[in-house]
Amino acid sequence: MSDILSRIDGAVAVVTLNRPQKYNALTAEMLDELVTTLRELDGRADIRAIVLAGSPKAFCAGADTGTLASASATTLWRSGFSEKWDRVAEIETPLIAAVSGYALGGGLELALLCDIIIADQSAVFGLPESHIGIIPGAGGTQRLVRVVGKSLAMDMLLSGRRIDAQEALQAGLVSRVTDSLEEQALALAYQVAKAAPLAAAMIKKAVAASYEMPLGAGVAYERSLSALIADSEDRAIGLAAFKNKQSPEFKGR
Repeated sequence: MSDILSRIDGAVAVVTLNRPQKYNALTAEMLDELVTTLRELDGRADIRAIVLAGSPKAFCAGADTGTLASASATTLWRSGFSEKWDRVAEIETPLIAAVSGYALGGGLELALLCDIIIADQSAVFGLPESHIGIIPGAGGTQRLVRVVGKSLAMDMLLSGRRIDAQEALQAGLVSRVTDSLEEQALALAYQVAKAAPLAAAMIKKAVAASYEMPLGAGVAYERSLSALIADSEDRAIGLAAFKNKQSPEFKGR
């Protein structure tokens, strides 16, 4: 059976990491398969939201150190393993991480690449790399500090401390904690899928740009996207539907 499973329900796709016996630890091959699956779904006009899930015990416990430990520095560098995470960041379709159990190391980095993270009460988040003699290599030091702030990020990075779902909620790492993770993830995805596809894609670009730009430049970029989307068919459809108190049928163009 494949390590990456996917199913489609209307405008929503659910992608599941399926290596529960290894707590969904990612091998290079598994990450390749995940990227391929996400890219294929991203290219489909009928898919407007993607839920990324794991198993009850682990969303993802990180990169598979057993398969990576024997690789030399040059082998790792030439493999492009870390760069594969960038391909996930490039997905334009909204990504929702549904976290149950462990989200550690590369698992937390994978969740941070998603647009929204929701969790159940069993979720545990951490970046334990420093305690096995390495550091995060897929954006953990950069993205975590932007989400939770320097002090908590450094606490987790240097001490290896793990935080539970409630602390993650308080820190802004997750948007909600629920006792019905699958149901809530799907409900959220269905709601996101109602958004105009062009608007969703532009919002993702604008928010991503906010990490790279000063405020003034970011506002100017947002303004340019806002002007650009005014020329779209979806804008006309949305305004007409709003005026007539109807549900819009967006075309993605």
